[in-house]
Amino acid sequence: MSRSRPLRTCVGCRRVDDPGALRRYVRTGHGLVLDEDRRVPGRGAWVHPDPRCWDGALRGGFARSFRTPIRPDQIDRPPFG
Repeated sequence: MSRSRPLRTCVGCRRVDDPGALRRYVRTGHGLVLDEDRRVPGRGAWVHPDPRCWDGALRGGFARSFRTPIRPDQIDRPPFG
């Protein structure tokens, strides 16, 4: 019996993908921070490193995931570039 790998949903485009293809953001007291090592405790939001997904995440994906409004100035940095 093979073990299935976990899948995550991008908050920008809502496509399901392997976690290796996504970047994880975590809400802290300082806003949203990119969790590059994927070890920060707490609820995470996953987004593809693609400007279109980033736009979707800013338009409501992050707010939906964290159940609170998120302003762009509260975010550490985009997952690309």
